[in-house]
Amino acid sequence: MEKGKIAFVGCGVIGAGLAANALIAGHPTALFDTCEISIIQKRLEEILDVFVENEVLTRAQADEALKRASYTNDLAEAVTDAIFVQESIPERLELKQDTYRQIQTAAGATPVIASSASNILPTNLQEGALHPDRILVGHPFNPSYLLPVVEIVAGKQTSPETVAFAKETYEAMDKIAPICRKEEIGYLVQGINSEILQTAIRLVAEGYASAEDVDKAIMYGPGMRLPVAGQLLTIGLGVDGGWRALAQKYIGSEAPKEYLMVADGVDEEMANRPPELGNDVESILKYRDKALIGILRLQHRL
Repeated sequence: MEKGKIAFVGCGVIGAGLAANALIAGHPTALFDTCEISIIQKRLEEILDVFVENEVLTRAQADEALKRASYTNDLAEAVTDAIFVQESIPERLELKQDTYRQIQTAAGATPVIASSASNILPTNLQEGALHPDRILVGHPFNPSYLLPVVEIVAGKQTSPETVAFAKETYEAMDKIAPICRKEEIGYLVQGINSEILQTAIRLVAEGYASAEDVDKAIMYGPGMRLPVAGQLLTIGLGVDGGWRALAQKYIGSEAPKEYLMVADGVDEEMANRPPELGNDVESILKYRDKALIGILRLQHRL
């Protein structure tokens, strides 16, 4: 992918974090906010310091990345000639809609605009836009400069080309970009996260366990496996025959259609895994055990 200019509109922790990823990936990067420029610069430098301190980058590499950054309080200047705009301003619909009109007045239909919005549907973000087909949600997670996932959610007017370009752009920034196929508040990743959170709150509130023990149950149980193989693949690995055999083993019935849909999806997921992470049951189990030992060592349990 061409290393075109990426503009970050709103450079709090989320926006500045993603800007750091773009800079490291080699993109000319414009950072816009209404605060003093020195605040944006300091925030970005501190993020890159994290990579240096943890030996992900050398000091020279971080300094070289910073040379690709420009800073401005002028929105039109930030987005002019940009191929992609990541918007991370406050979660107010009218403010976002007005900002998109300003961006598209200055930059036309060229840049894709991705919003970090977490509780606004992309279809609503598109209302009143000059080029609504170029707008979608690209929702990252804190700390955005370390967590790879940025979920993509299209609105009713978002073109397939816009979705494809957003995915390509995030992947060029070394991000993982799952696509949420249906518009719903919470989207995909936050929807999963919210279900876990609400269950945890209920368990504490109803006296099942202390907050500490609920967190320990997640951290040292299923939570440890999720970075290795996710939820669906992990569960399938626990039974000989995977999802097609789960129902028979645990409830003595044939697999319902939902299980079979998951089974087909997990087969595809396994085939798509890079060999170094395992791409069949045997190699994934070996990778899982190695990864869990590494996590346990980080937790000072081995």
